[in-house]
Amino acid sequence: MAYLSRLACAALLALAVLATASAGVNTPQSGWYSGNPLLGPNALRDLACSGPTCYAAGDFGTLLKSSDAGGTWSGIVTGLTLDLSHVGLAGNSPDSVLAGGGCALRRSDDGGNTFIRLPFTARDVGCLDLLASFSFPAEKVGYLLLASGRVLASGDGGRSFSRRTSVAAGSKDILCTSERTCFVGTPSGLIVRTLDGGVSWTQVANFLSSSPFSLGQAGPLTLYAVGTSLQVVKSIDGGATWTRKTAHDVPFSNLTKISCGDALHCLITTAQSTQLLRTDDGGDTYTSVQPSSDSTFAVAFVGLMRGIAAGMLGSAEVSNDAGATWAAVGSRIAGNFTQLTAVSDAVAYAGGENGVLARTGDAGQTWANVSPPTEGAVVGLAGSGPDRLYVLASDGSLQRSDNGGSSYRLLNPGTSRPRAILSQTPDRLLLISPAQILLSVNGGEAFRAVGGRLARRTAAINGDLASGAVFAHGQRRAMVSTDRGSHWRAVATPRRREILDLDFVTSGTGFLLDGEGNVWKTVNGGRRWVELKGIGTASGYQLAFADGRNGYVVAFDRVGSRQLTVALRTADGGVSWHPQIVSSSHVDRLASAGATDYALAGMRDLYATRTRGDVGGSEHLEISARPRSLARPGAVVVSGRLSPADGGEEILLSRRSGNRWARRGVVAAANGSFSTRWRVSRTSVFVAQVLGDDDHVGAGTPPLTVRVG
Repeated sequence: MAYLSRLACAALLALAVLATASAGVNTPQSGWYSGNPLLGPNALRDLACSGPTCYAAGDFGTLLKSSDAGGTWSGIVTGLTLDLSHVGLAGNSPDSVLAGGGCALRRSDDGGNTFIRLPFTARDVGCLDLLASFSFPAEKVGYLLLASGRVLASGDGGRSFSRRTSVAAGSKDILCTSERTCFVGTPSGLIVRTLDGGVSWTQVANFLSSSPFSLGQAGPLTLYAVGTSLQVVKSIDGGATWTRKTAHDVPFSNLTKISCGDALHCLITTAQSTQLLRTDDGGDTYTSVQPSSDSTFAVAFVGLMRGIAAGMLGSAEVSNDAGATWAAVGSRIAGNFTQLTAVSDAVAYAGGENGVLARTGDAGQTWANVSPPTEGAVVGLAGSGPDRLYVLASDGSLQRSDNGGSSYRLLNPGTSRPRAILSQTPDRLLLISPAQILLSVNGGEAFRAVGGRLARRTAAINGDLASGAVFAHGQRRAMVSTDRGSHWRAVATPRRREILDLDFVTSGTGFLLDGEGNVWKTVNGGRRWVELKGIGTASGYQLAFADGRNGYVVAFDRVGSRQLTVALRTADGGVSWHPQIVSSSHVDRLASAGATDYALAGMRDLYATRTRGDVGGSEHLEISARPRSLARPGAVVVSGRLSPADGGEEILLSRRSGNRWARRGVVAAANGSFSTRWRVSRTSVFVAQVLGDDDHVGAGTPPLTVRVG
């Protein structure tokens, strides 16, 4: 971490200190943003600052940016799902940021708007030598330290690399103080230095025990190194000689990273991640502080006294007294959520175990705790307008709020044990259960049964509001009302298909997810259903549509070498679908209202999007088959092209044969082309899909049919 001049420090101290972030941060792979936790749920592993501009890198491709010394943060779309354990700045420029981990390294010279891949490995996964550390002392000059001890140098900003003399295998950190002067700490406790850009290395210190450690610069001539057993060493002559400054009178720990505001003020992270060590006298004495109840993995100084800490679950804290006291950035509502309902573009609610209930009034940017007075789990939610809310709890209680959850009134639904609730207007409420459907027209003050024998036959367990209609469905049957729930009639569904999820957007246009994971569409109120084979998978388990063209199916899918939950999005009514990543966790609920879509992941993380989850420029993906028809079983070559393309994108090809899907990944060439060979024994459908990256949304093809016989 680069030190700052006292002039820069004075300027930074004039910045207004913000204790909370203003809005949720963007996810690393798509146009979804996190509102709870405010900075996203992914752990933050490293920090780098220049002036008031700071970057935080972390798990699952996370890269955050702050332009106000850590007071507020925004998310940068990296397109990566790899963990980013390191972040740094080239030449200490606030616009030239590098982030990497494992086999991947990315660089941006426009503050994170666009990235290029720095090719120290052939590909981002499966390399033989992992990135351990990097240091770019100038805009064009940089050095990489790999896990094997190999050192690579670049004179063109990382576009190409040349090999330098290796250091000991297992070395963890490299610090370059000029274009030709670098230091490395070795596992055997040595500090070695090069004065010729890595051609040769010379031992300059042997103070630390045989364990990895980290280096930091605190001034033009002041350097620190930290390691196991509270060991600290310091140099005040640019690294020529070093003196032991071992920490005393603090809890025992191994030290992992150090950052300094000047030669006297430093903060040190520990392996246990439960405390930070701070010194304000150049390492002569130390105190232990705890910035957060969450684990702390990284620290950085922004000026003489302004400190930033980051760690588990996207936690971040700021300090204005060199780390003595800390204030949290952002917020997180604790608890496990199981329910999600979207009321409007701006208003949504999430409820769950032990009565926890959260509300957003700004389209999911932030969430507030509005929990009702119940210890039962929230099992049903319904809202209408900005303030009216109905809450159904597992103990059978039904409560109403007239002020968006600030206070509640207990209602009496009788002996009914509803499974779902729907609110068509502030005063018009439906309680849906397998035995009956209850309707209230006075805000839940009184109920009457509707639907009669049809309701009992349907055995409804869920409901759905559409434009001009309301639907209820069980596992095999569905019913509809076009007079706001007073009278009902049956709705035909695909024959011999279990209903896993049902979503109508009008009285005529609806989508159905069956028990086998297949998606169906009707445009005439269920009289005819058409299977949407362009989905490319039978692993869907939930759907949500905003209108007849825009919607999602949530499915388990393969992303590179990982199996993740993805939101397959359609913008053409289900003809084609492209994958989006919302979270590294399982997506539990999805809901849409107006121009905003909401998601619940991992039972605690709340997301939203106002761009239908897309970000970046468009991509086009197409496939063709040769031959398109066969007289008998044989081989088919399925080829395609992605444009625009950088090369290396992984295209997922899926084949539907009968009722089963087979899937295969193929890597696009530099011009975006790809080709695969398939053995087909019966008429088959092929679909290709690709994830988006930092510049483009994903893409998907319509289904391509190859006929046999």
